[in-house]
Amino acid sequence: KRHLWRVVKRRPPGQTVVFTTHSMEEAEALCDRLAIQVNGQLRCLGSPIYIKNKYGSGYQLEIILERPPDGQMHTQEDEQRITQFVDTSLSREATLIEGHSGRYLYQLPPLQGGGLSLGRIFTVLHGAQRQYGIAEYSLAQPSLEQVFLRFAQEQADADLAAQPRA
Repeated sequence: KRHLWRVVKRRPPGQTVVFTTHSMEEAEALCDRLAIQVNGQLRCLGSPIYIKNKYGSGYQLEIILERPPDGQMHTQEDEQRITQFVDTSLSREATLIEGHSGRYLYQLPPLQGGGLSLGRIFTVLHGAQRQYGIAEYSLAQPSLEQVFLRFAQEQADADLAAQPRA
């Protein structure tokens, strides 16, 4: 599989290769432009970055807090404090996806206008590390797989809604 990927990537400029795949990893690795079809309908067309930015559901922010100095476990108050920080300093639309043992994962809204930018997120987080005891943080863009699954879920929901009720 990887050998085929190398062959495709070494094609001369001006040559086009058209292929179909169900692997979003393969599509992202090989394609300059791609189209996503769901149930035979074209849902989007563009570069992988364009598609992730336009159709992705925002970034995921992971925050890992420093261990409490007394060896205790992180508390519900720690979660509330860091969630309030994310809500007031980054975005009121941020949603806590999971949180345990000092590790918190938030879904941020898409960065389209609205004052929220990558630079602002990193600046705010860096400035708050000491005050909130943030040991590490990372930001991840949605994958093409997540975008495809979102389109598929929307289609499944539409199909279910269109079914006659008994």
